[in-house]
Amino acid sequence: MQTKKFNINELTLEDMQPKQASRHDPSNVGRKCLKCEHIRLASESHIPAYECPKCGAVYDKVEQLVSARPLG
Repeated sequence: MQTKKFNINELTLEDMQPKQASRHDPSNVGRKCLKCEHIRLASESHIPAYECPKCGAVYDKVEQLVSARPLG
């Protein structure tokens, strides 16, 4: 991996902003929804990556609720 060198005087605010993941990030392909058990397909990339294409649940919120639920 090559390190990029910058002249501090030439940096802009845009250069300093963290890069955000795309809404349609393909990294969620194969992710299973804990609400409806749908497995995300590559063909569903037009739907935001944070949302289940079948039921509309937000993956992270459902996972947070499931992990907070007491067992038994």
